[in-house]
Amino acid sequence: MFVVYSLTLLPTAVDQDSGELATVAHVLGVAHPTGYPLWALLGRGFDLLPLGGSTAFRVGLVSAASAAGAAALICWLVSAIGGTAVGGVFAGLAFAFWFPTWSQAVRAEVYALEALLFAFFLVALWRWDADRSARRLAWLALAGGFVAMHHRTGFLAAAPALAVAFALTRPRRAISYARAMASFAAPFLFYLYLPIRAAANPPLNWGKPDTWERFIAHVGGRQYAKWAFMNSWEMVVSQARVLWGESLAGPGLLSVGLAVAGGLLIVWGCAVWIRRRPAVMGPLAAGAGLLLIWVLEWGDVSDSKVWLLPVGAVLAVFGGLGLARLAHVMRGRNGAVAAGVVGAALCAVLLGANWGRADQSDVWRYRDQWASALLQMDENAIFVAEWDTPMFQTWYLQQVEGLRPDVTFLRPLALSEQWYQETMQDEELRDTASRVWSEVRKQIRITEPGTPEVWDAVAMFARGLASEYEGRRTVYALHGGLRTPDRPPWFIGVNDSLYRLSFEQPQMISHVGATREVAAPPSGVHLVSLQFGRDEVRTGELVGFLIQWRLERPLPGVLFALRFVPAQLGRPIPSESDALIVQGYPVLYGLWGSGASPAGTVYEQRGSLLIPSNLPPGAYAIEIGSAQSYPPTYGGWTEVAGVKLRIRD
Repeated sequence: MFVVYSLTLLPTAVDQDSGELATVAHVLGVAHPTGYPLWALLGRGFDLLPLGGSTAFRVGLVSAASAAGAAALICWLVSAIGGTAVGGVFAGLAFAFWFPTWSQAVRAEVYALEALLFAFFLVALWRWDADRSARRLAWLALAGGFVAMHHRTGFLAAAPALAVAFALTRPRRAISYARAMASFAAPFLFYLYLPIRAAANPPLNWGKPDTWERFIAHVGGRQYAKWAFMNSWEMVVSQARVLWGESLAGPGLLSVGLAVAGGLLIVWGCAVWIRRRPAVMGPLAAGAGLLLIWVLEWGDVSDSKVWLLPVGAVLAVFGGLGLARLAHVMRGRNGAVAAGVVGAALCAVLLGANWGRADQSDVWRYRDQWASALLQMDENAIFVAEWDTPMFQTWYLQQVEGLRPDVTFLRPLALSEQWYQETMQDEELRDTASRVWSEVRKQIRITEPGTPEVWDAVAMFARGLASEYEGRRTVYALHGGLRTPDRPPWFIGVNDSLYRLSFEQPQMISHVGATREVAAPPSGVHLVSLQFGRDEVRTGELVGFLIQWRLERPLPGVLFALRFVPAQLGRPIPSESDALIVQGYPVLYGLWGSGASPAGTVYEQRGSLLIPSNLPPGAYAIEIGSAQSYPPTYGGWTEVAGVKLRIRD
């Protein structure tokens, strides 16, 4: 499994947390709450390995090794309990090929390590149940302490079993319980890493937990408490439906078949072994149910499957024991063969269904997108955004790859936090940004993150900052203002996400006559010309382009995208799977949220088109399509006649 995970491992930093976590490991910084000190130290160790590839790849090997180790421990445990190797082998493989496990084994993330620590807890629990001695309780408490220290959600699955172990250990002596409690608390000493590193002011110092109050808030994950038990019953049902498909083989009959066949084995194994070893199996089932309820009730449903790895470990154990029971019931070689066929079939379905979904070995688009954004910025620019996606990627590109360290990233909402201001090296920018943000907050009341008021406030902050630094530093923002006033600075589109705040109004010239209409979708927007600055580039380069277009009637908005289609003998290959959408662009005819341009006018959209790093060399045709919704489903693809692009190594 380690080989499989390594073959499908992400070669660079992806969006969201992995960019931040890889950077934390590289610079020995402080990650978002709860800080994950054990993971940071392991990641740094892996980053120092004499291996090729990127820091993100080497740090991602922590996840690959952890997930493979967890699968191996599950294999060993089920084989020991069930008395046959067939149940253990396929329990380990089923857990390994399960999509939540595989998806977290191929990137720099913390959840695979949680699975490994929980698997150690399962082994310690089984060994404790052999004699229920105080010595075995201390080892079990140590394993439970590591689970709780690393990620609180995993401890929900372990807590019932640990509580039962404390109650049933004999003889009852105060010294035995004290030793067990000390063992449970020992892993939390890793959190001393946080104030030690925070005081050293590393480049990434989230929360700067160098005071007692900030340390407790960071370790306790106080900022996430609002999401607990937030979902209504309808949301719980909806979330369960989504997680069911995501976790197995996607929506469809394959997941139904896996749920039925696997569910029968899980129920069988659970029913048999709860009767035989109730002190172990009963609390494990209760803990898995407790964690599942917590996940379904969690208000932030963006990617809840990542918390389910301890649940998957328990289900894999019960399913493997069900297979072992099948082998024993049928007796002899026939039983082993039958159990092996059933287990192999289930694992083969998981492998086939999830390889394509989990394989990240050729994914470069996230890294390329934000590298492109940074490369297009002016020297000493200020980059304003309120999303994790550009922030984590920018950190990785600057601190690990050394790309554009002159650009300063600002997250406006964090300016209200003292720790964030203390981490800003530029005192003038800190004072100016804090003052501008205070003025914005007086005008816009923000109740929750992610609301339209936030985007308005961020846009107003970017405008105010640009005005303060006019003529000295350029300000860029992720997306333009929702309410754009008719005075400078204006939000000028640079690419699909990035806007430059300019004091020169975008040129809107009268339409004289189009040389050629390249796309005329039913929306009434006519894209009348497309030109590239160059028709030959190297893999990973940017190519400049110019779009002109015309409105037939005023519209609330339109999006368009360009895509490459491999060209063969001068003709595009007529296969949608061969096409590659390389960049989409938002509303062209004005500023986001503003009224449509007057009918009959042309707007010149200038920008850069990113050639993905992994795009094979060759000749490509260019096609253009439009849409009026986001996420866009582009339709009406039209080849831009006479425009070809050749990509070289």
